[in-house]
Amino acid sequence: MMNLQDILRRNMEPGPWQEGERVPWDDPAFSERVLKEHLAQDNEAASRPNLKIKKHVDWIHKTLLGGKPAKILDLGCGPGLYTARLAKLGHTCTGIDFAPAAIQYAMKNAPKCTAYTSLCCQYQLADIRAAEYGDGYDLVIYIFGALNLLPPADARLTLQKACQALKPGGALLLEISSLDAVDQIGNQPAMWYTAESGLFSDQPHVCLMETFWDEETLTATERFYIIDAASGQVTHHAASTQGYEEEELEKMLREAGFEGISFHPSMTGKEEEDVNDFWVLTARKMV
Repeated sequence: MMNLQDILRRNMEPGPWQEGERVPWDDPAFSERVLKEHLAQDNEAASRPNLKIKKHVDWIHKTLLGGKPAKILDLGCGPGLYTARLAKLGHTCTGIDFAPAAIQYAMKNAPKCTAYTSLCCQYQLADIRAAEYGDGYDLVIYIFGALNLLPPADARLTLQKACQALKPGGALLLEISSLDAVDQIGNQPAMWYTAESGLFSDQPHVCLMETFWDEETLTATERFYIIDAASGQVTHHAASTQGYEEEELEKMLREAGFEGISFHPSMTGKEEEDVNDFWVLTARKMV
């Protein structure tokens, strides 16, 4: 634990990834609070609203998979909001996520399969960097900017593992935060707020937040200090988000073993006003 003096003595120019890679997704209590954000229908802090997810799933099913049953891997699947819907359309899905509450929810709400069908959904609680993916997939889904949350070396490793998990000619659906969106994260003004409870604590607290932008590496870093209202104790969290130029991203995909890289206007295949924060790409495993 830290105290207020530690905040005063903080590093005013933290380098990317130096103070921690991510907020504590794998902490059971934190993941329970994040799950509430996943399921909320009035914001897109953790997941999309159900209506938007349905449109995305329809595009995946009809356009990417041609309406045919497929074996799908969802990296960073959260509470299974995509996999559950895809399974109901006849696909066999595997989801991997780091958050225990999300995986528990996904397992509890997975579609029930009959004796005449194979297992529709299975889930694994694991860090995708260390997890075993299996193989023979027709499609790997990796969306909502999750790739940006990994250090570049880990991002490259994950893309390589995704490619290895696919059948020859299998597809990758990748949605990453645009460079402009990452730039905006790193150039927000410092702010603070008070809350009776919230994402970082179930108890009354003050949250101090500041951000940093590293132009050389195109990385945004967010730093949070959570001050418990009762004790005054301070908890520190930090997370970095990696931005990519389009050319660098395409190079990474080719080096991982992909070809046929295409950009799409959205995950519905159509131009939409509210998707400027993301790039949507598809690619195929080299045959």
